[in-house]
Amino acid sequence: MPILWRDAFSIGFRQIDNDHRHLLDLINAIEAALTVEQAMSKLHNAIDDLAAYTRRHFAFEERLMIEASYVNYEWHKAAHQELIEQLKQAAEPILSMRGGDSNTTLAVPAEARDALVGLLRHWLVDHIIKEDMQLKSVLS
Repeated sequence: MPILWRDAFSIGFRQIDNDHRHLLDLINAIEAALTVEQAMSKLHNAIDDLAAYTRRHFAFEERLMIEASYVNYEWHKAAHQELIEQLKQAAEPILSMRGGDSNTTLAVPAEARDALVGLLRHWLVDHIIKEDMQLKSVLS
């Protein structure tokens, strides 16, 4: 079941909210690719897109935090780095299935699928609600 955007996710800064909506779309695309049979290449592309967009989004947020002299910048940046590493680790078992006999997403082991989906669902909601909401007063 896809995660739907809720007003509770909005931090009131248009570009960040738009980025978060796009991240939500990317996460939903990955989950959809893991729940119905699709070409493995489609899943790999979705994971690659999420990783690239995440790096760009985090860099944007970090620039804004520096410009605003955000007191929790170092901590927030470390949280970003940890999320990127968690994504890399959760995606690795799936991305390592490039080529070979794994032509469809049905070949993804349940444990790898569950680990990635669990991380992505927790990551998006938890990071936005707990960490990014702290930016609301700084960026408005």
